[in-house]
Amino acid sequence: MKTNWERHNPIIEIPIEAIKSIIRSYSMNHDVQHITILSGGLSHTNYKVMLDETIVVVRVTKNYESLVREQTLHAILPDHVRAPRFLHLTKWNGFGIGILEWKEGSLLYQKLIDSSPAEMKCMGKSIGKQLAAHREVTFDTYGFLDSRLKVIEEFRLTPEKFISTIDSFFTAGYASKWLPSNVVDHIHKYTRVNAHFFEEDESGPKLVHGDFNGLNLLMNGTDVSAVLDWEFALSGSIYFDIGNMLRYQYPHMSSFETGLITSLNESGITLSENWKKLAKLADLVALCSLLNRQVCGENRVKDIQRLIASTLNDS
Repeated sequence: MKTNWERHNPIIEIPIEAIKSIIRSYSMNHDVQHITILSGGLSHTNYKVMLDETIVVVRVTKNYESLVREQTLHAILPDHVRAPRFLHLTKWNGFGIGILEWKEGSLLYQKLIDSSPAEMKCMGKSIGKQLAAHREVTFDTYGFLDSRLKVIEEFRLTPEKFISTIDSFFTAGYASKWLPSNVVDHIHKYTRVNAHFFEEDESGPKLVHGDFNGLNLLMNGTDVSAVLDWEFALSGSIYFDIGNMLRYQYPHMSSFETGLITSLNESGITLSENWKKLAKLADLVALCSLLNRQVCGENRVKDIQRLIASTLNDS
């Protein structure tokens, strides 16, 4: 999993006095006791701040609008979505600052490595419930959201859009810089052979987390305690989130998948008979987009190359 990926945005270091001032803008009733920088997150910087009676997360980013969107989204999530409360939004020295509730738990990816088949199935079921819960948020159309959760750029993976989107990463973008030419040719052929599967996608324009994986789910035992980091949320297909969740293979993944799909079915979500293929195809879009950069770290590139190869070879 991308725990060893290089950061493209440097850690944003904030002086202790500035963090204390940020906390005071949230509440004058709390005193800062201890501050720890958290290792998670590749695009923003998170601080764990222990106050006198509670713990909060101070999120720092250059992209203030993404924080506004996240705050707006948190306000409309169904109560049974286990997301941390978004407590406060402000700015400091040109950076966007969000203060969020601290949630206890272990990251899912740590538990996937050595859990039993029964535990994997239970975790899959709990995650399926959370996925079904945030799919209750619906939109008028598919696409990318502004800070008011209005679609500002339509984007739906029809067969034609799937092909043109993948092509754009290599013709107008930078993805071809990071892959051998024979792999790029294979991707183009693969997309054209498999694009028709998107005719089966009837999941509708509903909330997609956009980064739904083991680094953004906290677990209490086999139960989800929190779904974190909604900064990439959009309106779209459920297969984006399923593909992201199943991107990496761990021992007993078949048990995990059984739990996930069973839970979705029990929640009233019916998937295509070819749901696994659709999830792989949707995630191929995400993987190619992650290579669409002028600068990519070596670890990131190697990992994505391996994941793309796995998808292409799983015909």
